[in-house]
Amino acid sequence: MSEKEWADNVSDPAAYSGAAPDRSREQLVTDGQGDVLGRFREVLLRTDDLEWVDKTLAGLSQRLLWRDDATGASIALVRFRKGAGIPSRHSHASNQFMFCLTGRYTYLPTGLTLTRGSFYWNPKGSVHGPTLAEEESVLLETYDGPHYPTQPEWYTDPADAR
Repeated sequence: MSEKEWADNVSDPAAYSGAAPDRSREQLVTDGQGDVLGRFREVLLRTDDLEWVDKTLAGLSQRLLWRDDATGASIALVRFRKGAGIPSRHSHASNQFMFCLTGRYTYLPTGLTLTRGSFYWNPKGSVHGPTLAEEESVLLETYDGPHYPTQPEWYTDPADAR
């Protein structure tokens, strides 16, 4: 791949935030005679090495893996301590996708409960919640755009609503 093709077509991790850009590596692989076989840009996170960062909602913390600051899209591990949850009904400004890694996380009005291996899609604008973590729950949470249309009242720090 030429330098121009590389520059035009390969994402630059430095353009994003979260833990992933800090762990980006780029490697040029050559054969024994110096011919380029490939150029690789890779990111590997060992999520257990990342600290949980508390949000201003009691019992909620996250490990932010990746965020596109231009669009608001993000990927994070979120952890709800037992008894914690989102306290009121709300909607999102984009699609929310969650995959439950551990725990029991329940949407109270409907009784829908995420358990290990559950995948949940909350379509953009759909009102849902409140929620409750019946057990400590860890979810892989992805947004394809900004999280909220306005900052929810349960967050006192605007960064928590991103």
